[in-house]
Amino acid sequence: MPSSAFLLTPLLRRLGIAYSSLEIIQILNNIKAPYNISTPTAALALRALSPSGLTLFRANIATLNANRTYLESALLALPSVLRTLGAGDANFLLTQIGTNGKTDNAKSLRVYTKMAREEKVVVRYRGNEVGCEACLRITVGTREECKQVVAKLAVLLEE
Repeated sequence: MPSSAFLLTPLLRRLGIAYSSLEIIQILNNIKAPYNISTPTAALALRALSPSGLTLFRANIATLNANRTYLESALLALPSVLRTLGAGDANFLLTQIGTNGKTDNAKSLRVYTKMAREEKVVVRYRGNEVGCEACLRITVGTREECKQVVAKLAVLLEE
């Protein structure tokens, strides 16, 4: 994905919209700054919503979707990965780890810890959350990053 798109992201987060009742909107209007959208933020928003900005946005989404599909199939090919949870519409995969076909929270936690400490790759352990037993949350990155995380997980999952 082109890095210029990521440079816009922090500034564009300051631009938003609120939907509410007329009473709540009136209160929000009363407490907001008179010029609550800065000129640089407005300029970036217009640039992002331009035809070329939208083309870049769509290309980035297509790349993300392709990398997520690749990452999911590569992870599911690993014997210790039981399944991915969720609808698959996010920029991450929630991957359930197991041993002999059964969820293994201890293994998931161990892999998470080794990934962070030894491999310097951050995945998030979600095994303590309801419905996420033995799960790791893995962010979809570039194709090369996806390949690296799968290779490192493959080694750690077999230990």
